[in-house]
Parts: sequence; structure tokens; C-alpha cells
Amino acid sequence: MAQHPVTCTVKCALDEATRRLTAAGRTDTPRLDAEVLLAFVLGWSRARLLAHWDEAIPEAEVATFAASVDRRASGEPVAYIRNLKEFMGLDLHVDARVLIPRPETELLVERAIVVAPQGASVADVGTGSGAIAVALLAARPDLRLYATDVSAAALQVARENAARHRPTVTRTEDAQAILPALLHGSLLEPLPEPVDLVVANLPYLTHDELDRLAGTSIDFEPRCALDGGPDGLDLFRALFRQLSAKLKPAGTVLLEIGAEQARAIVALAPELDFTLHTDLAGLPRVLEGAWRSAAPLLPQRERAG
Repeated sequence: MAQHPVTCTVKCALDEATRRLTAAGRTDTPRLDAEVLLAFVLGWSRARLLAHWDEAIPEAEVATFAASVDRRASGEPVAYIRNLKEFMGLDLHVDARVLIPRPETELLVERAIVVAPQGASVADVGTGSGAIAVALLAARPDLRLYATDVSAAALQVARENAARHRPTVTRTEDAQAILPALLHGSLLEPLPEPVDLVVANLPYLTHDELDRLAGTSIDFEPRCALDGGPDGLDLFRALFRQLSAKLKPAGTVLLEIGAEQARAIVALAPELDFTLHTDLAGLPRVLEGAWRSAAPLLPQRERAG
């Protein structure tokens, strides 16, 4: 008698994937990860997925889903498996060449949108996937934006995301004029001119923090995008050394920082007057600096964004 293949339904696939991910112990959200991956494989929304528990999954998709779950069980981030991460409402391509954009970085972009004067020149330093640059131009197409990165491979990803969102950021007939200029080099060095605003999400994890995070999903991300040196401040020191030649006298610098780094970073740049902005969790997240005036430094001016 002929054997018929066992039908795998949405519910069956999700239950089994959740068990595998839970047993692997590499994610705190096994059920959510299983749902996101199955929706991705099927090309469905999660709402459709949850409304069709009993629908059979084609055999080819079952195999693809199983392979995706295997990758997640090894610790690989969902964003890399899908090659997709949402940032400020924009779908961005991400892969192992770039850091996965974090929700906390949206505060940096929100401040840049507010701070940048009309028609300002802006440098997105260490652009990675291009998330900050693309999101800025989507909100502020009047800006002239440079995006720098020491990694040529990362700039390839940024270029792809800029092209992907060209219709989003195009508001004039000359689309190329308002796309970011992608420049290869260290921090501010590649800039052809001083700018009005510097925006930087620099690597700021200390070596001790990286050691503690070993065995988590950041093992899959490029270390150069995370490693801030022994104390997490190496790239801030380098940026401040370059700043006088690359930031206009009336310019502003916006820096994403670690939750306990504000005072140490302020101490590195006594020539700047800083304001601190906190994120939605109430943690110090963005330092906003301008060339030093008679105003006091951050310890007397701390405020929430």
C-alpha cells in the first residue's frame, strides 16, 4: 500500500520549532522567533499565520523553515536569517557584513532630524548598513549627507539600502543629488569639507563586555562594529581628534553612547558643551555637543530627551 507523506500544518511546524529553539537555549523568545521565521518562509504576515493554524505547508517550505530554525538554534540572529531589519519604519537589508540596527539608535536619528538646519551638511560616521543615513534622508530630503565607514564591505550594504529606498528619499527630479555620498575611510577623514552636523553610532563595548556577551547572537556580528577598545572609548578619542577640522564653528555632534559612558566621554572633549538625552528606558543614550561656550558642562545640564 502506498505511503502518503505526513501533512505538516502551521501549528505543527510552529510547535516543533518552538521546542527546538527552547531546547537550544539561544533565544529568549523561541515562539516569536518561530512565528517570524515561518511567516518569512511562507511570505505571509504573522496575522495571516496565526489565523491559519490548520493550513498545510508545502514540503519545500517545510524544509526551508527547518533550515532557518537550525540557524536560529545555533544563535544566528533572525535579522541575518531573513536579511531584513526594520528601522524607523524602513525595511533594510542586513547581513554579516554589518551591525544589526538597534531600536535605541532611533533616538539618535530623531535628534538629528530636529537639530539639523535646513539644507545642512551631515556626516553619518560609521554608517554600516546605512540605517541612519537612509532614515535621515527619508525624513529630511533637504539634507546633504555623507556616510563614512572604514569597511568597504559595509559600504556595499549601505549602497544597496540607499538604492532600495531611493523612491522614499527622492523629492526632486535629481534623485542622485539627495542620496548619501558613501565614503570609504576612518571616521571623519574622508569628508571633503567641514559639516554642520556629525552623527555617530560608534563601537562602544569594552573588552570585558564583549567577553561577557560571548556565546550570544553578537558572535555573528562584525566585531569591528562593536569593539570600542579596552574601555570602550577608543573611537570617541579618535573622533574628537578629527572634529576641529571637520565640524563647522556653529556645528553640532550627536553621539550614541553606552549607558554608563556619558561622563567619561564628556571628559575627553572639554572643548565641547554637552547635553544628555535619555532613551525610552530612561537610560543615557545620546550626547549632543556643540563647541564650548560659557555654558556649563554636562554634569550641571543633564536632561532627558
